[in-house]
Amino acid sequence: MLVIDGFFENGVFIPQKPINHIEGRKKAVLRIGYYDEKQERLNAWKEFSKAIQASDEVLEGEPERLNFKSPEAMSLNETRS
Repeated sequence: MLVIDGFFENGVFIPQKPINHIEGRKKAVLRIGYYDEKQERLNAWKEFSKAIQASDEVLEGEPERLNFKSPEAMSLNETRS
């Protein structure tokens, strides 16, 4: 059995990766699941967290300081553009 991930949009199946190795006519079954964008982002952050925790990289030196703009400052920059 071959599993091909993708999206079904407006009556068309769009695979995530090209399908070039299937030749001839084959029987196929399409299983439609509901896409949950919030869950997708949560899963991505979980994977990122696992990768960070599994890393054995030694941190050296001082971390670079980040400066975040306030929403008001960002709003001022948009109006000046």
